[in-house]
Amino acid sequence: MIAFASNGCLESKDPELIEIDPGDFSEYEFTVPEGNFINSSTFYLYPNKTVRAVYTVVNAPRLEVVVPKDISGVKSGKGPEIYNLVIIGNTGSSMVFSGINEFSNISHNVSYSESSRNKNIQFEFADTINGYVAYTYYWEQSLFYHILSRNETVNVVLPEGYGTGNIIFGLLKPKPDTKRLDDQNRMWLIWDNPNPKYQYIRVKYYKSSLPTTMGFVGLMLLVASLVTAIYFKNEIRKLRKKREIIDKDKE
Repeated sequence: MIAFASNGCLESKDPELIEIDPGDFSEYEFTVPEGNFINSSTFYLYPNKTVRAVYTVVNAPRLEVVVPKDISGVKSGKGPEIYNLVIIGNTGSSMVFSGINEFSNISHNVSYSESSRNKNIQFEFADTINGYVAYTYYWEQSLFYHILSRNETVNVVLPEGYGTGNIIFGLLKPKPDTKRLDDQNRMWLIWDNPNPKYQYIRVKYYKSSLPTTMGFVGLMLLVASLVTAIYFKNEIRKLRKKREIIDKDKE
């Protein structure tokens, strides 16, 4: 965990320019905030180990992100291993937008460096923009990890039917400021500007039915243990009585 939090500085390499094929805009959920545009990162988690990241950038010429290396074995090749890259923005001075149609594709360069634990990616825009950077990557199922590197609101959206926060099955570090369910029955975990107080966000999540199922299994095991204990206690009592009878017959 310390290695993650330090951005994996061990064995770091110099950044190199790379090319990533443009992605499909329609695969992402872009939400235009009411009021002023603000820095935020939203991570949509899926049961197939897919993570779709959507960053908002405010009056920025670049965005630097740290992507943890996939330890699940889903993808294990070299390079940044991000896919379906979409960068859209508005180069005007306005900080208030009425809809996603006010944003268009932005020319950009991508540079990449790698450390022992993380992949460091920098998106350099052709102009200072307000806009979005979205990409897809793969990460271990039931665990999400995000290194905090800027002042922002962080949203983690769990798959439908999943939960978190159980002391046994899924702890949150740190605890989110807000939890809510959306109209697709997905749980949103929201942290308001957790940086610099915290260095990272870690979420362990599970199917919502898991605590109930495991509680039922635990109850059944407890009942089975009690029944077994009572059975053996009765059997021992019977054996003692038989022994007493045999001892009397010998006398």
